[in-house]
Amino acid sequence: MRTILAALLTALPALLLSALAHIPTARAQSPQFVEGQKLFAETCAACHGPNGRGGAAYANPIWGQGAQLAKFRTAQGLFEYHQMLMPFDDPNRVSDELKWAVTLYVLANHGAVGNDATLGPQNAPGLPISQ
Repeated sequence: MRTILAALLTALPALLLSALAHIPTARAQSPQFVEGQKLFAETCAACHGPNGRGGAAYANPIWGQGAQLAKFRTAQGLFEYHQMLMPFDDPNRVSDELKWAVTLYVLANHGAVGNDATLGPQNAPGLPISQ
């Protein structure tokens, strides 16, 4: 019995290292994603909720299941919506650079892009949004 236990204890570190080697590592978040996350928390969460699943002023989710992002067709369409109408109280108080960041943050939470991506006029028109 002690021999078996000793063999298991000896093999355990190698087994753990082997198992850990097969766990995918998280991708690093892009600086633009982090900026969008910050802006969402400071500016958007008051109406859309801290997790984008509905808040005091807008009860519908803005990403994930039940969201209606596909109506914008592309990331460019969603950005243009943000440009014209968000934040609702004063669309001019947030720069276009920050609107690109929050658009990326919303799309990453929706699963349309990774949180390591960057978004701008060079790639947004070709990035489709689906349900």
